[in-house]
Amino acid sequence: MVDLPVSLDSLKPVSLTSSLVFLMHLLLLQPGEPSSEVEVLGPEHPILALVGEEVEFPCHLWPQLDAQQMEICWFRSHTLNVVHLYQEQQELPGRQMQAFRNRTKLVKDDIAYGSVVLQLHSIVPSDKGIYGCRFHSDNFSGEALWELEVAALGSDPHLSLEGFKEGGIQLRLRSSGWYPKPKVQWRDHQGQCLPPEFEAIVWDAQGLFSLETSVVVREGALSNVSVSIQNLLLSQKKEFVVQIADVFVPGASPWKSAFVATLPPLLLVLAALALGVLQKQRRSREKLRKQEEKRQGERGQGVLHPPAQVPKPAVI
Repeated sequence: MVDLPVSLDSLKPVSLTSSLVFLMHLLLLQPGEPSSEVEVLGPEHPILALVGEEVEFPCHLWPQLDAQQMEICWFRSHTLNVVHLYQEQQELPGRQMQAFRNRTKLVKDDIAYGSVVLQLHSIVPSDKGIYGCRFHSDNFSGEALWELEVAALGSDPHLSLEGFKEGGIQLRLRSSGWYPKPKVQWRDHQGQCLPPEFEAIVWDAQGLFSLETSVVVREGALSNVSVSIQNLLLSQKKEFVVQIADVFVPGASPWKSAFVATLPPLLLVLAALALGVLQKQRRSREKLRKQEEKRQGERGQGVLHPPAQVPKPAVI
């Protein structure tokens, strides 16, 4: 073995910065620890949920990592608005926003592979918005964001005929339970738009839309009249067709003019007949009254009238 002389002057001091860089490099190379290449992946597109139904928010790490020891938080718009929190291998419902309590369920069957799913049930219109999930550990933190859209297809419309108005027939439509705000359209048999006489679309106590609309159908829009209520977000609509007979529309019947022209003479004839009947009844009553007075006067004077002779039947 040969001893090599080493001079202390040949040793160069190592800077503090270089030492820190070296230590950080060693930490990043530790096996089993997440690196800067790890991503949090959530839904790629907006999620559409129906009012009253359930929706799922899946999140996972890529590449796969064991997330059992991590903190996983679902939030709305900001991490402070907690929808559901998993921390230290347990769920913490006390940290949830009031609006989401008793409405979430965490599915963590594949959490060892970095994959979890949050279920949110009993969807309401106010759930609409931006959501996210965040994975956090001592040396890693990442999140993903997505949008939740909410929709509701309302109840079957109630259509009623209100009666005659302004030279036409007034139709009224009512429906409720729509979200977002629906589009209402009246059309005639040719597909031409009919302007509504009245339209009101308002929020109800559940945050859904109720609507009421009416239209006056005139002579130019005879035969079929249709009304549709459309949910633009769902690309679905409810449509009804009303059959309107010409005779029900004022001014639309061809025999109306003739009927109106003959109505006054007809009324005069009926009045004359009624007057004649009344006069005849009055004369009959007067005649009977006089006969009765004459009969009573003869009785008072002792005049007896022999019974009327009933003719015997002839014997042949």
